[in-house]
Amino acid sequence: MNLSTNPGIWAQAICILAVYTYLYKDNPIWRFAETTYLGLATAYWFVFYFHNYIVVFVKDNVMQNGEWHYILAIILGLMIFFRYVPSLAWLARYPMSFWVGFGTGYVLGFAPAVWLTQVRTSFIALNSVENVLIVIGILATLTYFFFTIAKENPVVGGIAEVGKWYIMIALGSAFGNTVLYRWNLFLSRANTIIVDWLGVTP
Repeated sequence: MNLSTNPGIWAQAICILAVYTYLYKDNPIWRFAETTYLGLATAYWFVFYFHNYIVVFVKDNVMQNGEWHYILAIILGLMIFFRYVPSLAWLARYPMSFWVGFGTGYVLGFAPAVWLTQVRTSFIALNSVENVLIVIGILATLTYFFFTIAKENPVVGGIAEVGKWYIMIALGSAFGNTVLYRWNLFLSRANTIIVDWLGVTP
């Protein structure tokens, strides 16, 4: 065993062990690691967006091109921070409403390809067992979320039951994929502790 002398490796190892203390129970070491991570991440992304977007936006569009109407967007953006002033928190609703409205309109008007592609690709030829199962799954799953007709109807209830099984299989597959991904993360962190920090070679 050859213990690392790299301070960066030491910092990684200490942080990893601090996070894994949560497996025992909630404790001050875990809370310190959590708040430190959140603080560093928040500060990093704030500085990143400020210098790469806000400063560039104001310098290029407003100062150089003279597009002073963009000041209105800046004011609306700053109004979000009124949420932290209880007596003026209602002012934050205006930028939020513009944000949600613009986002909804943009998706429906300019980026419908995501959900339209899903609808279009569901129209497939029933020339294989796989395609038949896919179509049955789509129709049964949609029936499960069809609440206009009561599930007591034997036909609707039976189809909805099939849809429920499709949903359970899909969620189980997604959960299994998540577990495998988390396992890969754990192996990477274990490699940092055992190989990089403790110097144990395989």
